[in-house]
Amino acid sequence: MDFCLRLKKLPPNFDVVIPFIRFEKELEKELLLANSIIHFKNFKIYLVSALSKKPIWAQDWWPQTKKIPIESKSAALKILKGQKNRGVYYQAVEVPLAASLRKDLRELKVKRIEYEVPSPFDFKYFTWTMLDNNHLLICESPVSQFPLGWHEFNEDKDSPPNRAYLKLWEVLALNYISLNKNDVAIDVGSSPGGWSWVLSEQVAQVHSIDKAPLDPKIAKRENIIYSSEDAFLVDPTKFLDCTCLFSDIICTPERLLGLVQNWLTHSEVKTFVCTIKFKGSCDFNILKEFEKIENSMIYHLYHNKNEVTWIKQES
Repeated sequence: MDFCLRLKKLPPNFDVVIPFIRFEKELEKELLLANSIIHFKNFKIYLVSALSKKPIWAQDWWPQTKKIPIESKSAALKILKGQKNRGVYYQAVEVPLAASLRKDLRELKVKRIEYEVPSPFDFKYFTWTMLDNNHLLICESPVSQFPLGWHEFNEDKDSPPNRAYLKLWEVLALNYISLNKNDVAIDVGSSPGGWSWVLSEQVAQVHSIDKAPLDPKIAKRENIIYSSEDAFLVDPTKFLDCTCLFSDIICTPERLLGLVQNWLTHSEVKTFVCTIKFKGSCDFNILKEFEKIENSMIYHLYHNKNEVTWIKQES
C-alpha cells in the first residue's frame, strides 16, 4: 500500500511508540504479545493501536496522538504555534517541510540532565513529528518527564569506578523509588562499587556484598560496609536492619528471581531495585514471574543495555 495512503487510513486514535536503538525487535515482540495492532513501523517509530501502559522496551510513548492533515507551511505553523506549550520534534524520517517549520518555532531544548533526587524538571511540552509533507502527528500529553525519554546526565567522571551508576541515577532522579537518610541498603554483587557509591549519598548505611573487592575510592567511604561473600549465599536474617536491596549482579533471570524471593520471605526489605540481564533475546515469560510480585514494575531504563530493571517499593 502507498505510504501516503497508509497515513490517510490511520484510525482517529493511535499511539506513537519510540523504540530504544538496537532493541526494536524486543519492542515489536512485546507489542505483538499485547495484541497491539501495528499500523506503521520503521526502525525509529511505531504507530500502534491505543495502549494501556508504556511498553517496557519503549524509550518514549505518545498516547492519543493526533494526525492532522495540512495544506501548506503556513497552515502547519498556525497549528504548531497554537499549542499551549513548547514543542519537541522527533525525526522519524527526513521530511524537508519539518526542517523548514522548525526554523520558525520556539522549541523546548533537549538537554543533559543535572543529577538531583528527585529531578525538579517539570516543564510541560508537546511532541510532534512528520512522516510526509501532508500530515502533522501531534501528542499533547507525552508521558516522559524528560522529552523523548532522553536521559543523558552530566556525568561524574571522577568518583564512580564505572558507568553502571547511571542506571541508579536514573531510577532516583525520575523518582521511581524514594529513599531517606534513615534507610539501610544492601547492594549485592556490588563490585567495583558504582551503585554502593550512589547509595552512600542517599542512605545511612550500605552493606556492599561481593566476592570481588570494591574500588579503593569506594571502599574508604565510612558508611559503606564491605563483605567478601557470594551474593547468593547471604543469609537475609543477618541483615534485618536493611530496608532496601539493590542488585546489578550478572546472573540468569531465574537465579535472580530466586534471590529476590528469598529476601521477600526472610527479610524486612520493602524496596528492591534489580537488573534482570539477558544473554540473548528478552525472556518475556520470566518477566511475567517478576510482574506477579505485588507493587512492582519493570522498566527498560535509558541506561540499560540487554537488560531491564525490576523495581518494587512498599510504603
